Amino acid sequence: MRNVLFPACNALVAGLCLVGLPAVAQSPLSQAIQTGEAATRKAEEVQNQINQLDDERGDLVREYRTMLQRLDAAKLYAAQQERVVASQREELASLEDQLGRVDEITAQMTPMMLDMITDLKQFVSADLPFKPELRQERLDQLDAAMDSPDVSPAERYRLIVEAYQAEMEYGRTIDTFEGTITNAAGETVAVQMFQYGRVSLVYLNEANGEVARWNREDGAWETLSGSYRRPISDAIRIAEGTKQQDILMGPVSKFAVTAE
Repeated sequence: MRNVLFPACNALVAGLCLVGLPAVAQSPLSQAIQTGEAATRKAEEVQNQINQLDDERGDLVREYRTMLQRLDAAKLYAAQQERVVASQREELASLEDQLGRVDEITAQMTPMMLDMITDLKQFVSADLPFKPELRQERLDQLDAAMDSPDVSPAERYRLIVEAYQAEMEYGRTIDTFEGTITNAAGETVAVQMFQYGRVSLVYLNEANGEVARWNREDGAWETLSGSYRRPISDAIRIAEGTKQQDILMGPVSKFAVTAE
């Protein structure tokens, strides 16, 4: 609140009432008027100083409130950071504990991975003999990865999973490819193979029209009658993409592997 001071008002009124007095009598009155004017100016100066101090006080109050708000915000931020640090410490402790069990986990994984490779080898050995070179190369790579100190356990496991996925894919697709067989005379003959998942593997010898299938029980090729020549030829063309898909007729057999 700003207060205006007028200490010389009465002197000014008295001076106005005595304007008509003689010059000699006016001398004290003039002095009184001058004194009142000086007092008025002094009062104005004091009032200005009061106003300035009041403004400064208002600025200080606003600054103080701003600092309090900043302090509260800083306290909240510090509390939040303390919770973050506590959470990070817990996570660090968990990671240290996991790192301490790495050797134990690795020791447990190695026998499991070796068993997986052994099972896969047994499966491939009992399966239809399609793409034998490629599948054997994949198994050899797994053996090499397990023996190499430069291959991490995670990479070994990834290679094993990829090998399993590749074998699973064979069971869901049809394929045709060139292969070789050994005939009754002991000669190596080039033939056109057709693989129907894992239920059938047949070939067509285009040179003499012979068709045969792989007999799982005997582990050898079994010659088929001529009635299968056209269906097998159509199946090869479908797999090549030169014939529209159609119902395939052919010799199939069940497939089961007994774990040792």
